[in-house]
Amino acid sequence: MIEAIKQGNPAAFEELYRLSHRKVYAFAHKHSRDDETAKDITQDVFLKIWHNRRTLSSTIPIDAQLLHITRQLVINNYRRSLVQKEAFDELTTKQAGHLSINEVDETLSLNELQVRYKYALDELPERRREIFELSRFENLSYDEIAERLNISRATVESQMVKALRFLRSRLTTLITLFGFFTIS
Repeated sequence: MIEAIKQGNPAAFEELYRLSHRKVYAFAHKHSRDDETAKDITQDVFLKIWHNRRTLSSTIPIDAQLLHITRQLVINNYRRSLVQKEAFDELTTKQAGHLSINEVDETLSLNELQVRYKYALDELPERRREIFELSRFENLSYDEIAERLNISRATVESQMVKALRFLRSRLTTLITLFGFFTIS
């Protein structure tokens, strides 16, 4: 069966799923204690098997490989939920009585937006990011940036237009979702 799956045979994969999905679900449910989480993990296990089918071992029993993947996904899920719980607890403890649940959600959303914004900044070419940061974070004028970097004002303007266009395109979805963050 493993060899057929490695070759991309959908019938063999369906057979594996039919034979094993209950065991995978039971293990995931036992350790997550949550029906929806166990379902998600089970789905992720089989997606991972299919996407990485060429790397399946022919010498290790498939049940052992399924158990290993399931265990890893359960651990990852547990770690992720701990981080989320700690972040939520920290927010609510620091500002107990000062924030409603909606305000906590907005704060968490803003934090996520800031993380995405930093990732988008890191995607800019080095010189363009430098020009953008001098303008936005150090509040330098285009003339001051041009002088500091020994480039023309037109180059600064051009790079700022490109940086803003790029950031706007990267963050449009998030801006629409959260509605309180704009780039100008």
